[in-house]
Amino acid sequence: MNEPFLLSNLVELQDLDNKIYKLIESKSNSENVLNLKTLELEYKNLSEKINEDKKELSEFFTIKEDNEKKVTSLELQINDIREKLSGTSLDPSETLNYSNQKESLKIQVDKLKLQVQNLKEKNSDQLLIMNDHENSLEDIKNQLINLSKIVKDEWDKIDSQIPVLEKEKLEFISTFPDELKVLYDNLKKRGLEVVAAYRNENQCGCCGVELTSAEIEQILESKFQQCSYCDGVVI
Repeated sequence: MNEPFLLSNLVELQDLDNKIYKLIESKSNSENVLNLKTLELEYKNLSEKINEDKKELSEFFTIKEDNEKKVTSLELQINDIREKLSGTSLDPSETLNYSNQKESLKIQVDKLKLQVQNLKEKNSDQLLIMNDHENSLEDIKNQLINLSKIVKDEWDKIDSQIPVLEKEKLEFISTFPDELKVLYDNLKKRGLEVVAAYRNENQCGCCGVELTSAEIEQILESKFQQCSYCDGVVI
């Protein structure tokens, strides 16, 4: 079982695992994904600020909406009167009456519009801040859409690569003796960062500990050439 070929294959198997792990990790930690998460947070924070802006301006928006509804209703009445005045069936007194009604309605419309305009001027600073927030939100929204497409393309590419590597890993590990498979799985489950590595002179390639000549000899004579400090396989 101490055949170098078999033990060195553990290094190659570990490399395959690392490639798969890095691909999976990149789906949540790539630069574009991290930028996307940052933008999502900015979008959320700005949305909350806009909601706060609207709460502070709730009275203004209530009056504005109410006035706009009244203006719409009054303008419909004015248009109706215009149609009647354009006809030829009205007598002079009816014409005068409708003309007076039209002027009265126009005065009401102007008053309502002036009230909204005055409110806008009174709340101009807050409205400007809210407008800036909304413009920024729209800009972030567009960035999110574009970056989401890029991230999706990245993920599609990764999703096509992972099965290829997993298939390669399965085919490769099928050539391993069962006890080596068990050893590898157990060391991975224990959370060993480096399961197998080549020795760097007197240094363990897995944990980096300086080994004495006696310790190196002991490792080489052990069944799977495992380091006595970290249990990693030393090639």
